[in-house]
Amino acid sequence: MLVGETLAETTAPRPGSPDPGGLSQQQRRNLLVTLTAIASNLPDLDFLSSALSGDKLQYLLEHRGYTHTVIGAMFMAAVAYLLCEVWCRWRQWPLVARDRWQIAAAAALSLLLHIGMDFTNNYGVHPFWPFYNGWLYGDTIFIWEPLLWTAAAPLIFLLRTKVARALIGALLLAAVAACFGSGLVPTAFSVVMIALTLAMMIVGRICTRTTALMSAIAAWLMVTATFAVSRNAVESQVRRFASERLADATVLDYVLTPMPANPVCWDVMLPMVDANRYVIRHGTWSLWPAMLPAQECPGGKLFQDITAPMTAVSADQVAAVRWRGEVIMQRRAIADVTASYCQAAAFMRFARVPWVLERDSTWIVGDLRYDREPGLGFSELEVTSDAVNCPSALPPWLAPRSELLRQ
Repeated sequence: MLVGETLAETTAPRPGSPDPGGLSQQQRRNLLVTLTAIASNLPDLDFLSSALSGDKLQYLLEHRGYTHTVIGAMFMAAVAYLLCEVWCRWRQWPLVARDRWQIAAAAALSLLLHIGMDFTNNYGVHPFWPFYNGWLYGDTIFIWEPLLWTAAAPLIFLLRTKVARALIGALLLAAVAACFGSGLVPTAFSVVMIALTLAMMIVGRICTRTTALMSAIAAWLMVTATFAVSRNAVESQVRRFASERLADATVLDYVLTPMPANPVCWDVMLPMVDANRYVIRHGTWSLWPAMLPAQECPGGKLFQDITAPMTAVSADQVAAVRWRGEVIMQRRAIADVTASYCQAAAFMRFARVPWVLERDSTWIVGDLRYDREPGLGFSELEVTSDAVNCPSALPPWLAPRSELLRQ
């Protein structure tokens, strides 16, 4: 929503600019701001069907599904555009070709930006359905990145209504509170985040509208670029480490997640296979161990009590990495479970770091990326042999770990 609002304010006419006809300046601004705020969130309506049914597996398969594809975005943009046409006709607002192009472009860009920003985290998207149904993962931005909220701070002085300004202020306070209250951001990085927030608010207060908005976009791009560069450096270091220290195993994926407001500390998961085992090595990696050793990186409490059968790692600890543990099972275990349980087979169309566990004569399948509690949470599922519980309609997404499904 913040990115959509920044986009709308940037493209809306400046006060005092010549009126090209059609919508008035205020009508055009109001329409674009409202449209982008709504359109920026439309792809997440895919949760509605599973919310009504209460089916966790359905949610995992459908969230970031068809509404998070280019085709889906264009369809929703067309619907949003038609609703704007209906609204303008009902209000008797005159539309000219320039207005229509702006409305269509704002709707399409808002939706595509949503998909693009979702790509940047480790959940992934598959935007090119039906031409390519595989997942794409950016592994670059934390799922809630307070620095991106900070980039939109100038809006607190640029939005027209007090309600909108109050909402931006509340989000900025929430970002600061999250930094200090979550335990995921070191104090030094929290101070940097506050300094950036104040700087962006000053820019919004004293600079021209155009300068403030360009500064917001520049800050957003700078934050994203910083984490992207950091991510590439971390992956390079981890790959080199794996080739030297884990030479007997084949690493299937490098799953990376930065800590919020912190491009130095990264959560690392390495699903690997060797002759007859499947192993998930999980740890924290420091891009700059001389400044912040991995042992001092935050985030350890996220994985203290989980469902997956995690055991300690016997490998030597070094400054760059702190291994939190590993999950070890037979290489064919996942293939056997998915062959026997249709729910497990469907779950594998979502799971990027899958694991299975037999407990009390039942099988549990999970994805280590989101395992945060000892019970069955967001990414854990108890499967049964009852065919009634098989998903009735499977989406065409390709299993991220198809290598583990071959018996």
